[in-house]
Amino acid sequence: MLEIKITQNGKTRIERIFVIDAHSHLGQDVDGATMMNPLAPGSGTFDFWSRVEGKIVESWQQNQNQSYSTILNGISTKLEFNFTRFPFTEKLINSLHELGNKHSDLKEKLQFNSFIDQATVFPFQDVFRDKYPDALYHASNLNIARFTKRFPFSLKLIGYCRVDPTEGEKAINEVKFSREKLGLRGLKLHPRSEGWVDKTATEVPIKVLLEAAKYSMPIIFDTRGKRTIIDIGKLVGKTRDVMKRKYPELLPHFKVIIAHFAQGNVGDYDVYNTIVQPSTYGDLSMLHGKGAKNFFTDFQQWFKNHDKINVDGRDWSEYLLFATDYPYFGEIHAQKLLINMFSKDFFENGGKILDIKNILGLNQIKLLPEYNHLDVTTQEKKNKRFIVSNISEREKNSHKMILEGIAELLANNQIDIEDFYLKFKSDWKEIQNNLYLKLQKPNSDQKFQVLILNIVENLITLFTVLPEGSKRKIFEYNYFNIDDNQDLKSLLNQSYILTQQKEVSDTMKQFFI
Repeated sequence: MLEIKITQNGKTRIERIFVIDAHSHLGQDVDGATMMNPLAPGSGTFDFWSRVEGKIVESWQQNQNQSYSTILNGISTKLEFNFTRFPFTEKLINSLHELGNKHSDLKEKLQFNSFIDQATVFPFQDVFRDKYPDALYHASNLNIARFTKRFPFSLKLIGYCRVDPTEGEKAINEVKFSREKLGLRGLKLHPRSEGWVDKTATEVPIKVLLEAAKYSMPIIFDTRGKRTIIDIGKLVGKTRDVMKRKYPELLPHFKVIIAHFAQGNVGDYDVYNTIVQPSTYGDLSMLHGKGAKNFFTDFQQWFKNHDKINVDGRDWSEYLLFATDYPYFGEIHAQKLLINMFSKDFFENGGKILDIKNILGLNQIKLLPEYNHLDVTTQEKKNKRFIVSNISEREKNSHKMILEGIAELLANNQIDIEDFYLKFKSDWKEIQNNLYLKLQKPNSDQKFQVLILNIVENLITLFTVLPEGSKRKIFEYNYFNIDDNQDLKSLLNQSYILTQQKEVSDTMKQFFI
């Protein structure tokens, strides 16, 4: 996470920003690029993140600009930038380390890994992509799921599938399989490498886009040059027209990300207009250095001068995603993009803390299916829940006691973590210290969704396995809202109280037998 300490009028507050790299790869490309193990020392994705972090710190030290004074909202403000690990990840890794069993080495492996919290990963043009007849990239998508749906990778990686739309029904069925069976959360399309770049703006991809929208999966397109960007923009318009006529319920779930759009196109208003349209976003991979600085200033000014907020209500930064395209581009590119967002110039040219929050991760979070389709998929029929109060073990907080119970289950191979989903306060601007976990029993198809909810911070915490028919709630429970109040009462009335760590751990084990 990026941590920004903000001091105004003698008062200090801290903003913690969840960071997601929106463009990364997993597999083995025909061109020789490889990423087969994100935990591999030196070359792995996680060590890459550590190097990005190190390069930024090095730049801060050389330029003496880790903290500075500027003007925010007309107020003299001191800003100080740091990195801190996402609390859930930090506490869980520490608990596993203390147990000294399976996964206890993660603390050492990830010790320099605080800034980038997660990345979306999708297949290369893999050498093994045609291994199975089901569809091109079926083997690649299995590989993505094999990593992203098991701990510890599931804490760090968000898996996207890949298909070739020219395969017709095979491609459509592969999208369905990837979402329903593999649980992958987005779709990658690469018109150039698959040979349909000249058909980008035609009807060829539309059925695949419609299938992805059924599952509210974001769709990221690779691009090479202005023509492809413009063609993707035309395709977005054509697909929206089809949806308006035939499937209007899909429009809120149609989300296209145009990769690499800014590099080489600073000041190109045809490209800007392609990005700033409904259902469309742009990732900032490849952009770096002076080009990044110029882009943030120029794009924001163009957006405001032309009242582009009227397009669909989004502000300029809500169209943009931080992205690296690792392993094709390394830590220098990433660092030279990011330091321009953390600079005094960024704020003096109109940037705000919320803009950094949007670009670094919040926009990507909002695109994911689980924040749009809220139904809980589970076979669980019973209400399984308890409340932890730390009366008997005051040296431990109740939230930590639950995480220690989860760590024991992981270390004993009783559960695996497939995904986690964040909860926010009354709007999207602040993450709560509560979350949902998607769990699976190893060597089984049995899945569970769990809510960890602080009732009184670190003193009273609810752990509940959500039954069939439940819905996730993105925002905090409002005690003054009748529906929220009733939901909370239902959760609390059917829960029993545990006060000791052994009780917590033993009860969890019984839940997941």
